[in-house]
Amino acid sequence: MIVRLQPVFALAYLSCLMLVAVLSLIPQPEIDAPEGSDKALHLIAYGVIAVCAGLGFTSWNRRYLAGAAAIGIGILLEIAQATWAGRNGSVADALANTVGVALGLLAALIVLRLFGGGGPSRNA
Repeated sequence: MIVRLQPVFALAYLSCLMLVAVLSLIPQPEIDAPEGSDKALHLIAYGVIAVCAGLGFTSWNRRYLAGAAAIGIGILLEIAQATWAGRNGSVADALANTVGVALGLLAALIVLRLFGGGGPSRNA
């Protein structure tokens, strides 16, 4: 079942990356939010990206590469925000992005194991 949905998840991976890039670079809206909720949003966004990568690509090498690309893009976006007028980048946001990717790939591994897609082989 999940194998048939791989192209959908791969497209979702690319779409989510583009959406996060746009949202990261537009002027920051003024929102009354609890302290630390920004980090939770980073974690969730990059977690969704990584789940899509984990379910959208056919090998664990590609899944890991997609996760590493998401982390790299997240770091570059934080650097861009640090230099962008009206935005501020932070190391804490980049760490939240990285944790989100790790948790997202772990969630994809669990889904694949539960539904027959398997996990990374010990030889790969």
